[in-house]
Amino acid sequence: MPDEDAAVRYYDGDYPSLETGDPRPEQVVQLERIGILGDVAWYKEVAARVGGPILEVGAGTGRLSIPLARMGLEVWAVDVSAGMLAQLRAKLEREEASVRARVHVVQQDAATLDLPVRDFPLALLPFNTLMLIPDPEDERATLAAIAAHAAPGAVLALDVMNPSTLPLEPERTPAPSEPRTAPDTGNRYVRMAMNTGLDAQRRQRVCGWYDELLPDGTVHSTDFAFRWRMIVRDELEAMLADAGFAMETLAGDFEDAAWTPESRRMVVTARRN
Repeated sequence: MPDEDAAVRYYDGDYPSLETGDPRPEQVVQLERIGILGDVAWYKEVAARVGGPILEVGAGTGRLSIPLARMGLEVWAVDVSAGMLAQLRAKLEREEASVRARVHVVQQDAATLDLPVRDFPLALLPFNTLMLIPDPEDERATLAAIAAHAAPGAVLALDVMNPSTLPLEPERTPAPSEPRTAPDTGNRYVRMAMNTGLDAQRRQRVCGWYDELLPDGTVHSTDFAFRWRMIVRDELEAMLADAGFAMETLAGDFEDAAWTPESRRMVVTARRN
């Protein structure tokens, strides 16, 4: 999405971190509602088991990169969005020098990834990153690029939504979120969102606007829009195999619940052949 898209600015309000900033009880409820409570802890457990350096594709504002660096692990934090990475760099300025030194911030397109390190033992594709690459060929190119940067036997960890639990029919009325807190101003805001139906490649457009309540009582509105692509379980396993990864574990959430067709997420580890 373009850097001026409102979702870039509100990202940390929509998907708050319990490890950076000042966590609040309402954020726990919010993360549970959207199905990602515990995702950072799960990725940290994988990282503690496998070790670094770590390739993180879709690093965004550092929701995962910074906790990993605090563990003493070197992280190559890759994202295509300059706006997201600017927020990551700003957060790193508030970290200890040792943490800052462990995070290499890289703006690149994942499908054409080209880094000097080619033997990562661990690669991460967190929080729907693969879905948010709406072209299936680019998805496959991303997985191939990650494989090209991974050591033999390296682990790839990722998570995506399970399409069968998502609204796939076009919506005509935008739905409001619960009130949230803007990360840069502290003002309260509401996210209004609706989606289209799926196209022939199972892509969906999600769009809407943010209404932020300003101190003078007026409301400031800004638009957002993105596309993502529904990836079903069998396709995900096939895409991984084509890139040289064998799926090792598949869970339905970040508590390692057995995956079923009704699970909200696909939480996966795979190993490079």
